Amino acid sequence: MGVTLRYTVLRLGIFVLCLVVAREAGAVGWLAILIAAVVSVLLSLVLLRRQREQMAAALQQRIDGRIDARQNGTAKKSRFARGVDEDNAAEDR
Repeated sequence: MGVTLRYTVLRLGIFVLCLVVAREAGAVGWLAILIAAVVSVLLSLVLLRRQREQMAAALQQRIDGRIDARQNGTAKKSRFARGVDEDNAAEDR
């Protein structure tokens, strides 16, 4: 499982757990969701620090790879960029 997916699943799990606890404590509707959201953010900041740092490092490696590929001229163009190039070529004819 990728680090981003793992972090996201853990965040959602903490939120659901907080929502269940808030509902059991008597909060209903939007109040329960609001309480769960605030508490889960605070808990995830403390409990998921390592996973967040791993995810940030993985994203940074991916960005660095894209920057290197662009600088070396080995980057693949996105479908959108290829479409823009085709449109520009058609206008030049």
